[in-house]
Amino acid sequence: MLTELYISNFALIDTITVKFSEGLNIVTGTTGVGKSLVIGALNFLLGSRTSNEIIMTNRKEAFVSGIFLLKNRHILEEIQKHIAVTDDEILLQRRLDQNGRNRCTLNNQPITVTLLREVGELLVNIHGQQEHETLANTGNQLAILDSFGKSDTQRAKFSDLYSRAIEKERRISSLKERREERRKQINLYQFEIEEIENADLKPDELSALEQERGILVNSEKIQGTISACLNTMYESDDSIVGRLREITNELSRIANIDKGFENSLEVCNQSIYQLEDVANALRMDSEKYEFDPERLRVIEERIEVIRRLAKKYGITIEEILSYADESKVKLEQLSRENEDLDSTEKELMQLKKSINAVGTELTLLRKKAGTKLSSLIEKELTDLGISKGKFEISISTIDRTNEEPCKLEEACNSGFDRVEFMFSSGPGEEVKPLRKIASGGEISRIMLALKRHLAMADRTPVLVFDEIDANIGGRMGKTIGEKLKLVSQSHQVICITHLPQIASYADQHMKITKSIKKNRTVIEIEVLSTKTRTEEIAEMIRGEEKSDVTRKQAREMMADAKKFQSS
Repeated sequence: MLTELYISNFALIDTITVKFSEGLNIVTGTTGVGKSLVIGALNFLLGSRTSNEIIMTNRKEAFVSGIFLLKNRHILEEIQKHIAVTDDEILLQRRLDQNGRNRCTLNNQPITVTLLREVGELLVNIHGQQEHETLANTGNQLAILDSFGKSDTQRAKFSDLYSRAIEKERRISSLKERREERRKQINLYQFEIEEIENADLKPDELSALEQERGILVNSEKIQGTISACLNTMYESDDSIVGRLREITNELSRIANIDKGFENSLEVCNQSIYQLEDVANALRMDSEKYEFDPERLRVIEERIEVIRRLAKKYGITIEEILSYADESKVKLEQLSRENEDLDSTEKELMQLKKSINAVGTELTLLRKKAGTKLSSLIEKELTDLGISKGKFEISISTIDRTNEEPCKLEEACNSGFDRVEFMFSSGPGEEVKPLRKIASGGEISRIMLALKRHLAMADRTPVLVFDEIDANIGGRMGKTIGEKLKLVSQSHQVICITHLPQIASYADQHMKITKSIKKNRTVIEIEVLSTKTRTEEIAEMIRGEEKSDVTRKQAREMMADAKKFQSS
């Protein structure tokens, strides 16, 4: 329950603290005094969208805080999924400055406006005057029926299955659209991979081939050079080796005379041996460099293969081989997509069977709930002065069998059913869609009847009714007060009303007044005592010209309400 609401610098509200009690809290005040501003401030606290226009003139920020006492463990557990809460009492706060910046906290822990809104929906359900229009919307009617029938879980299950099935259909459509493109791409990758693998490339192959080709192309030049070197070094009459031998002969003659020439003689002899080794090596090399036209042709063809692949797949052999590896991965992915198409179609078929089963069960739940709720609303309407009225909930469903897969276009996110609230105000009148025929007063009474029974199933601890008695005459006030009183036995109820008959049922009665202080319009709220309650209800009966008669009427209303409470 909401135990305390603190409002500061909100519209015309300077600073007020409102303490609420259990049961039925009634808020009254003259027309235009600003009763709905309190509800507006509560809405602000619960995360509603707003602008800095709600900040009181010449103030820096608007601030609202609320203290809630949680008795429902389910709600506490839901909040704990988002933020740590260790106590049954929670404090919500929200500030809005002139720059439009929000600062929200839960038990002094910073939270987002989105989370504030989610927590607010768990704590408070506000029923405003605009709901008279939403009641005519068939989508809202379906939500009302599901809330009453407690089929929200089944509806959420259907919604999940339906969303997954829609996603599968999109996936299948995409895979089918790309089937021909995928087939062509698979063939291309297979050809490219085969072409590269058949080439049997080696990482350093190209440089080795180019080097070998260079030698073959220049083999004649190499052999000519070798022959010339051999001739000059060893084979000609005037060869280097022959001249060195002559030098050694001369040095050997003088070395016998002076041992100092022995070293030079030894060097010359060693040079002869080394040059003879070089000559022998060149003779052997000359055999290796014989021109081989067939080998050159093979090399040229091999280099051409590598260069052709390089133009298509990469500059280097490493890049070509890397391209093949990447193509293998892509080929595997494309092949897997073909498999995915088959498996996704099977998954969709299974999902459709589940949708059929869950949708059928959901339809049965709705029809059962519709029959029960229709009967209850008709009874409530009798109490509310529409004694001959008829209220029916029409549920139209597409015929189907569980053996055949459903068509998703025949359903929507909420199921296979179309719901329409039907109404007739009296005998001889055919029941027709509520949205087409009901008057404002009738809509209000139907709304109240629905809220009465929905509240019994609603786990939201705080219910707020912002002038739910709009378009309803005073003769129905007593009955409406009784209905609200019954709802307040299971929920904390906060109700803004202009009817004295309803106000008389309050467990706590608060009056809002507007005055001018220091040239500023301000709003104040007062919790009424028994005496001041009598004065307020008397004033609601006749206005400021209240009398002893109207005071007596007020006391009688309060006494009747007390009797109803104790009965």
